[in-house]
This record gives sequence, structure tokens and C-alpha cells, in this order.
Amino acid sequence: MKDSITILDVANYAGVSPATVTHTLNGKRPVKKTTKEKVLSAIKELGYVPSWNASKLKSGKSGIIGCLAIDITQVFVSKLIKGIESALGHQYSLLFVSAVEFNGDLVAAYNSLKAHNVEGMLICYHIPEGDNILSDIVPFCPTVCLNMAIPGFESIVLDNVSGGFMAADYLVSCGVRHPAIICGPETRYSTIDRLEGFSKRMEKLGISLNKENINFGEFDAEHGFEAAKKMFVKDKKIDGIFCENDYLAAGAINAVKSLGMEVPSDVKIIGFDNRDFSSFWSPSISTFEIPLHDMGMLGMIKLKEKIENKNSIQVSKIQLQPKIIIRDSTSFEVE
Repeated sequence: MKDSITILDVANYAGVSPATVTHTLNGKRPVKKTTKEKVLSAIKELGYVPSWNASKLKSGKSGIIGCLAIDITQVFVSKLIKGIESALGHQYSLLFVSAVEFNGDLVAAYNSLKAHNVEGMLICYHIPEGDNILSDIVPFCPTVCLNMAIPGFESIVLDNVSGGFMAADYLVSCGVRHPAIICGPETRYSTIDRLEGFSKRMEKLGISLNKENINFGEFDAEHGFEAAKKMFVKDKKIDGIFCENDYLAAGAINAVKSLGMEVPSDVKIIGFDNRDFSSFWSPSISTFEIPLHDMGMLGMIKLKEKIENKNSIQVSKIQLQPKIIIRDSTSFEVE
């Protein structure tokens, strides 16, 4: 066996032209199924490894898609990445950069990708507090932002207002007439949008949402627990709580039980995000699933379109809808 197997070797072994081997590898032109199988079999038997760098140097393109995240170990990022990879194709490779590598400096992480001459960039942006630190940056290459709308960037986001709207509709359909909401930090866009959708829909339905029954704090179970206990001291009529994530919902459920009440017979509770633990909490938590896989896949598709049409200056925001998941904390099935 030769030390270095070439495309010509593969072509001769499979009985096809070198061009057919190339088209099989890069997917740019259709290849008959039987021919493709012959080529792939020859590649496997000969142990041929394509020279990615050589082909990209020849074309003058890096073939690299940059993927920027605040922390690539976050669960939401890993789900986005699975969607991205499903639509990546053979002509590109992914280069991941996390702000964690740069002591939390997202701009420095962004500039690192810029130095690698990426052909396109996906920003997997977890919703931050305060002002958007990338809002003043002008994209240097085709760019799509996932999970966060940034001015000047193509963005694919969750419709959080619609999520709050749906939570209100659902709780009312369960018989809730004295609602409350436990929110995340006041500065987070998801907090603001989910509260807006929830409160406006309650108002449209003719149900009062008292200001004392709106509680802001961290997105954690401790805040969910303390906020729920505090609300019941002031208003014992509360019969339904929308929690803006599942950690808050878990804390609220524990608080309700600590007060000698039952979920869902006394109080119905719905969360958001569909965290792994929500299905086996006691009781299991009704919640909303975010289509992160679809978001990543659509983001990659949109980015490839932008790379192939660099003259396009259109910037849009695509909003995806959350999906309600009914479990024991509400025990009311949607028909």
C-alpha cells in the first residue's frame, strides 16, 4: 500500500474519473447512487483521506464556519450545534470559539474568529443581561445570530412574547382565574417578552394580574421558592403560576408543597425551556420546548445562502414558536 493515496488512485480503483471522485466528496454535483457507492467503497478500502487544506487553498477560500458562543458547554448551545451540524454539508468545517477561552470577553472571541478568515459566522448567543455587547460591531463576513436579535445581523430567535401569550391562554383554559408570574432578571429580553405576552393576554381575557403577583429575580430554583412563598402570604387566592423557566417552576412547586397545598389541585404551575429534570420532577412540570435543533439547522441553511449570495444586504429576523408540553403540574390536556 502506498504511503500517500491520491484521488487518482481512488479513481483508478473504482473505475471512474478523478472528477467523479471529487464530486462525490464535495457534493457540488450529483453522482449516481451506484457510482457513489463504488467511490466510497474505494475510499474506505484504500484508506484515502481528503486533503482539506489543499483543496481550500486552491479555491482561495477557508471553508471554515465560525461558531461563537459565550460558553459552548451550555445545554442550549449543544442543542443548537446538533442542528447546525445537520445542515453543514461536506464543503465546510466548524471552528468553535467560546468567550470562556477569553475570560468572558465576547468581543475578543469574535475577533479571534475574524483572524481565522472564516467564510461565515454563527453567533450562538445566550440572552445576556444589560446592553448587547456586540451591537456596535459591523459583521465582517456573512453572519447569522441564533437565539438573540442583534441589530445589523440576520437573526433567528424564539418568539418569547408568543410563549407568554400561550401560557396565559393555557392556564385560563385550566380554570385559573387568579394568576401570578415568577420572572427572571428584569434586564433580560426573554424576561421582558414573556411577561409582556402573559400580561397582555390576561388583560385581553379580562383577568387581572396584580403587580404584587409579578416577581423578578434570578433564573434559579431558590428565587422560584422564595417568590412563591412571598406571593401566597399576600394573596392566598392564587391558583396558577407561570414560571419563566423550569428552575423557577421547580422552586415554586416545592414552595407550594411546603405550605401544605397540592400541585395541581390547588395551584397549577407551568414552566419554560423543558429542562432535562422537568419530566421527572414531582410532580412533572408542564413547560414549553424551544426548537433549538431547528434554530441551529435553519441558521446554517440561511448562512450558506448568504455566503453564496454575498451581494445580498437583506437583514431579517425569523421567529420560531415554542411548543407546549403538558405534564402533571397542570394535568389538563390540550384538545
